[in-house]
Amino acid sequence: MDSTRPYRPAPELQRVLDDIRRLGNPLDQMTRNSVADLWGLREVLAANRLSRIPVGGVRDVCIPARNRQIPVRMYLPPGRELARDGRLPALVYYHGGGWTLGSIATYDSLCRGLARDSGALVVSIDYRLAPEHPFPAAVDDAHLALWWVARNADDLGADARRLAVGGDSAGGNLATVVAMRAAKEGLPVAFQLLLYPATDLTRTDRLSHGHYGRDHLLTTWAIEAFRGFYVPDPRDWRRPEVSPLLAADDDLRWLPPGLVMTAGCDPLRDEGEAYAHRLASLGVPVEYQLEPELTHGCLNLFNGALFPDAARRVEPVVAALAAFVGRALERGCSG
Repeated sequence: MDSTRPYRPAPELQRVLDDIRRLGNPLDQMTRNSVADLWGLREVLAANRLSRIPVGGVRDVCIPARNRQIPVRMYLPPGRELARDGRLPALVYYHGGGWTLGSIATYDSLCRGLARDSGALVVSIDYRLAPEHPFPAAVDDAHLALWWVARNADDLGADARRLAVGGDSAGGNLATVVAMRAAKEGLPVAFQLLLYPATDLTRTDRLSHGHYGRDHLLTTWAIEAFRGFYVPDPRDWRRPEVSPLLAADDDLRWLPPGLVMTAGCDPLRDEGEAYAHRLASLGVPVEYQLEPELTHGCLNLFNGALFPDAARRVEPVVAALAAFVGRALERGCSG
């Protein structure tokens, strides 16, 4: 499909954008002093607006780390049906939110949906957030969490041979960056699920930025604010662990197979598409999926009561993504 074409959001999502435009986009008002309040507001909305999707079980634990702990939440698929030798495939999931917002709580519904429809154990990671903890804190936590799941696979009932990473937006960035680290360290990752990922922090001038950088949930102003919170020094923007699109061929060619999904009405669309094409050019088996009528952040509307029509619009998308992951892990693919 022609990435230069301006797409239009689905009517259900356009109504969400209209409300945001009328009320004011909170992401366009972020400062270092106010971002904690915005994080708290999102926590309250998640607690009040998200119903509990039934799964096979939920367990909260903390991963020990130096001078800190990393909270994680694990979701068993319904029925706790174990496959093959009695162990489940596992998806380690990193939430979005510009490395600044987001949490286990705000991503509870999405992770439940992924567990329900993939048949995999989903492990949601509460990595440290900027601006209090800038790069590389999030990468270090995401990396440590992946190793923890791999090393404790037997105790978790997981199959270390069918271990995937995934995330949306900033979380998609973390997922593929951690997969790069894992490949260098000899930790086999079977699959990567990258949902409208941020892959190039050096640019906000691509065509998709021009088409969707205003009057949408994620604006160019917000992208640059998140970038400043997460990576304050512009000299670091080109680092492979910040902008994986700019990584050397040898850092990328050993990445595991994956699915890269972009939203048509998203300023990050072009860099996500470019990353998928870069991986494919290096021989990485990658499926690129463009959802023309979707917007950045639309998966956060899943199961939400605030915009029920939009929630219903994205529900089949979540189910299809989860099913794709389930099929890929059932094949036991490896990079």
